Amino acid sequence: MAGPRWLNKWWPSRRLRADPLDAWRVQERYAPVSISNWKLIPTVARDLLAQRVPQTLSFSAERRLTVIVPFRDRDAHLEQLIPVLRSTLQQQRLEFRVLIVEQLSGELFNRGRLLNVGMHYAAEFSDYYCLHDVDAVPINADYRCPSQPLRLIHKFLNANNERCLPNHYFSGAVSICKEQAFAANGFSNEYWGWGKEDDDFYFRLLLAGFLCYYDLRGTYRNLPNPTHQQVPRGLRRPRYVIDNRERRSRLLRGLTDPALDGLANLQYQVVSEDRRPGYERILVRW
Repeated sequence: MAGPRWLNKWWPSRRLRADPLDAWRVQERYAPVSISNWKLIPTVARDLLAQRVPQTLSFSAERRLTVIVPFRDRDAHLEQLIPVLRSTLQQQRLEFRVLIVEQLSGELFNRGRLLNVGMHYAAEFSDYYCLHDVDAVPINADYRCPSQPLRLIHKFLNANNERCLPNHYFSGAVSICKEQAFAANGFSNEYWGWGKEDDDFYFRLLLAGFLCYYDLRGTYRNLPNPTHQQVPRGLRRPRYVIDNRERRSRLLRGLTDPALDGLANLQYQVVSEDRRPGYERILVRW
C-alpha cells in the first residue's frame, strides 16, 4: 500500500466534470448526489464511477429516529428550530428524539466530532439519525428513514432571497441509517473550525459503497450565523481553513485511511446531561 500512496501524492488530479447519474431522477423527487465536482486521481475516479449504479430509494416505517444537532453558542437559533422541528416530526408520525450535542468552550468548534458523539451516545436507542444543523429550519422536509443516505435540503430561503444548494453538497440535514454511518466510520475527528468535514463524510460514504441522494423538494429557512462565528474571508485565511482543505485532499488521493479516524477511535467525556421540554442536551469535552 505504501507504494501506491507515495505515487498518489505526486499524481496530478482534475475535476471529473461528468457523472453518469447527474441527469438521473428517481420517483421525480430524489436525485443522486453528484461526484462531478470532485478532483480525483484516475484510479479513485474509475472505481467510484464503476460502482455508481442507480437504485430505487425507499423508506422504512416504525424506525426510531434521533435528530442530532451539533451546537455551541446558538441558543437563539435553537429556540427557533425546536418547535418547528418537533411539529414536523409529529405530523409525520415518527418515533423520535432530539439530541443537542454541545461542545465545551475553549477550543475551535469541531462539528464532525460532535456528530460522532451524538451517533455513539444515541446508538442504543436509534435505528437511524438525522444530522441536523441548528440554523436550518424545515419548511418542506421528509424525515422518514431512507434506504440510502439522504440530504433533506435542496432549497434555502432567507429574508432576502432563495438559493438552491449545489448538487454535490452533502450537509445541512442528512438522514442516514445507523449501520451505514458506522460502516463509513462516521466523520473524521480532526476537522477544526468550519469547513470540509461534510465533504470528508460524503467521500467516506462513497468509499463504503453507498449511493447518496438529495431531496429535490426539500426546503428550509436559513437562519443567519452570528458574526463572531462566521468564517473570515479575504486573503489571509485562518490556519484551520488551510489544514481542513489539505486533510480532505489527502483523503481524496488515498493518502489517509478512514478506518483509522472516526467513530472507531472517538474519545469524549459527557460533562452534563439536561432533559428539557422537547429535547435532550448534553455537554461534552474531549
